Amino acid sequence: GVDMWVTRRTDYATRAVLALAMADAALNLDELAKATEAPRSVLEQVMPALRAAGIVRSVRGPGGGYRLNHPPAELTLERVVRVFEGQLAPIGYATRHEPEPCPAIVEKSLRPAWAQVRDATISILGGINFADLAEDARAEPERAVRTGARRT
Repeated sequence: GVDMWVTRRTDYATRAVLALAMADAALNLDELAKATEAPRSVLEQVMPALRAAGIVRSVRGPGGGYRLNHPPAELTLERVVRVFEGQLAPIGYATRHEPEPCPAIVEKSLRPAWAQVRDATISILGGINFADLAEDARAEPERAVRTGARRT
């Protein structure tokens, strides 16, 4: 397999939030698994983390399951990704908080470069909200490719 920056858990979490952004009612784990094509066993781990982060809430009783805790326009891809990936810096010495020490040659050259990558990543993820993603998911196939290009 190919190593990826975003883990499968993060991918499934973003799919679950997207499905909830598109839903008119609460979705239970089986409905989420079907809508997202994610394993129910992974969703059983992901949904409590999303709930603890305040992104989703549990709804009890008939028709219960999960709902978004905020309007989809207020939930960004950055917020969901951070729940599972933590720091968004590509390397430890480029984090904003408590960066790892690095040699002087790196401090003057590579660290600022990696900081630019970090800032661009945060800017892009922070500019994509789940209302826009849901709109794109509902769009005709020829319109759905524009995700990200129009986000600010």
